[in-house]
Amino acid sequence: MISRKSFLVSLSLIIIWSLSVQLNAELSVWGQLASRETGKPIAYANIILENGGGTFSDEEGKFVLDVNRLPVILTISHIAFRDTMIEANNRDIGILYLSANVLYGKDIFVTATRAVEGITPVAFSNVTAAEIKTRYTVEDVPMILAMEPGVYSYSESGNGTGYSYVQIRGFDQSRIAVMLNNVPLNDNESYQVYWVDHGNILDDAANVQIQRGIGNSLYGSSAFGGSINVQTVVGSEKPGAELEIGGGSYNTSKLNLKVSSGKFWNNRLNTSVRLSQIGSDGYRDYHNSFQQAASVGLDYYGQKVTHEFRALIGYERTHLDWWGVPVEDINDRQLRKAGYKSYIDDFKQQVYSINSQWNINNNLHLSNVGYFVKGEGYYETEKSSAYDPAVGDISACDEFNAFLQSYNLDGYYPGYPWDGKAAMELGFTRRKWIVNDYFGVIPTLTYLKDKFRIDLGGELRFYRGDHFGEISNFSDEELSQMITGDWYRYYRYIGDKRIGTAFIHTTVNPLRNLRIVGDLQYQTINWQLDQKKIGYAPGYQLNADWQFLNPRFGMIYSIGKDWSLFANYGKAQREPADNRIIEADDIWGKPVKAAAEAIHDLELGTSINKSIWNASINLYRIRYFNEQLKNIDIEQEGEYDYYQAGKTLHRGIEVEFGFRQSKYWSLNLNGSFSEHVFSDGELKGNRLPNVPGILVNGSLAVNPVSHVSLLLTSRYVGKQYIDDENIGVNPEFWLFDGGIRLSFKHIELNAKVKNIFDVLYSTSGYGYEWDGYWAYLWPGATRNAFVSLAVKL
Repeated sequence: MISRKSFLVSLSLIIIWSLSVQLNAELSVWGQLASRETGKPIAYANIILENGGGTFSDEEGKFVLDVNRLPVILTISHIAFRDTMIEANNRDIGILYLSANVLYGKDIFVTATRAVEGITPVAFSNVTAAEIKTRYTVEDVPMILAMEPGVYSYSESGNGTGYSYVQIRGFDQSRIAVMLNNVPLNDNESYQVYWVDHGNILDDAANVQIQRGIGNSLYGSSAFGGSINVQTVVGSEKPGAELEIGGGSYNTSKLNLKVSSGKFWNNRLNTSVRLSQIGSDGYRDYHNSFQQAASVGLDYYGQKVTHEFRALIGYERTHLDWWGVPVEDINDRQLRKAGYKSYIDDFKQQVYSINSQWNINNNLHLSNVGYFVKGEGYYETEKSSAYDPAVGDISACDEFNAFLQSYNLDGYYPGYPWDGKAAMELGFTRRKWIVNDYFGVIPTLTYLKDKFRIDLGGELRFYRGDHFGEISNFSDEELSQMITGDWYRYYRYIGDKRIGTAFIHTTVNPLRNLRIVGDLQYQTINWQLDQKKIGYAPGYQLNADWQFLNPRFGMIYSIGKDWSLFANYGKAQREPADNRIIEADDIWGKPVKAAAEAIHDLELGTSINKSIWNASINLYRIRYFNEQLKNIDIEQEGEYDYYQAGKTLHRGIEVEFGFRQSKYWSLNLNGSFSEHVFSDGELKGNRLPNVPGILVNGSLAVNPVSHVSLLLTSRYVGKQYIDDENIGVNPEFWLFDGGIRLSFKHIELNAKVKNIFDVLYSTSGYGYEWDGYWAYLWPGATRNAFVSLAVKL
């Protein structure tokens, strides 16, 4: 095994050698232009020397310009982007990101859902296609986003496949608006996001934008902690195909095939098809996952109208163990992986969307997102209960009777209630099903005039979820004969939700360097639940209505072309999740009144973007009312205990720094230092559970020669409390990952090693009081590797 010292010495020698190669190059400057909003290359931009002469960028955005001396002043111009002037002190300028000319551009239109550097007063990050390619191998989306400021992620399997979760500023993903091509992916009842249903979507991604904080109103639904919007791209300019195969630790494998037509029919159409399969046994025992996905994309480019059609069909079958590892076993290399066969999660989801844009004239634009999402699946486990009269424990007899009642089986036993005189044992397979679908439209009309912009729009969404539970494979043969059919249904309820949203978003430039943004969102939600009368189920018929008015205001001031400062304030509200009102599959449960959640978000920030370096600092203070928190339900696997905090406070500072002086190496650092506490009641001053207060990330990319790329990343996560009493602690950890990519004309080899120094760490946990204090943690994977080979035609 290579020691840490040897590794760092070797890396230093590579950097020094790379710099020496640069110094011996011919006297010319070179670089690449890309869009800051999409990450796509900018072709045919003019690069002009201060004293005359120049060139233009090619189709990949690359350019080479001969010069007599260094430094030189370059002016870069393109009709769709803001003019940029830079001083080139080095021959390799690197990648230059140009900002779209949102207010004045005639040939390009950027929708207001996308934040733009120096224009939108919010804290955000763009993960470009190039960065995704560098980071991504086989993991779920949350694991790739963990290198961004204020973002934390973990997986139940330990190695990033299967069920994975993401936080932004301490808010879990049920409070993050997640979109795929502007289609909302959050579950309409619980607000959760199931990344495992969308296997390998990053292979199609052109850009992932993460907005931290309240964001803007144009997403249709409120975002509390932030938003994640994955934008996919169709194919390429020319026809082609790519086959990728890979394998690694824990029997992890990947197979991906993508075929692109290139542009055809007078360059008006472009289409692509992708098929993929990912499998892994997971780091923990009984945490294997199997994911399949098929995606189809079709783009139409008209003179004034464009349409982007996307279809994504994903299937997953995942085994998982609901419980964590006892804290006393977490540092034992064998016991920390131990588990038992518990759950099987089986689900298929289909996402269809069409994004349309009509440039009516230079001042008026109409865009619309239409979508339809359909899902169907279940999670399955084995259930059993037994009573032995020899034990003589009457409570055990009562438990068995309650077990029969819970599944409406007592009517099949003439001796019920069990009298305790005879032994009884019953086991069966249980499945809890969800069959749901939702569809909607998000139209937006935009008017642009000089220094003024207004967006008027809304969203209409209709959801229906059919929930039911079934049992089969009874251990009691007599019971099997009495129950007809393969599966016996013991509960069912149907949830309906209708959401209407209207928003107005305005941007005005009262001064040349000052931009003021204001928007107002109105939401109306109607929720209905129809619980079917089966056995002991009461058969509740419930409905509720909510109306919310959410104002937001911000401003951004530019100091020169590279430096900007922003401030914003916003309010967001959200209806309670349905499981806060009733657990409809619990025959003993009764509906309760649940308050809507609300936040007030105040933020300040500044950013500087130079040609070879960039830096930003953001401050935020978020007051949260009626925050819903959860803990593992120790009496019912697969369920959470929910409770409500009256007031909580989230505040922190985020910093980011990037440096790229040449094409041979680049450095990126970011960190967040935050506090997330209860701000009233008996728990006032206590930290919220499972939220790290310190996150620090660093990445060093080295390109010693044209076909070789090296990447070293580091991630530090501060300690977390695992309960609201702040008794149990999940210790801090520090991880290093490394990778190498070898790319040739038609072949690309990618190899990555995670947790290079084989650290034992844990990512999340829970604790509870029951005859003493008990603490459990989820372990992270030890050193592991993955290698893939891609062949392009």
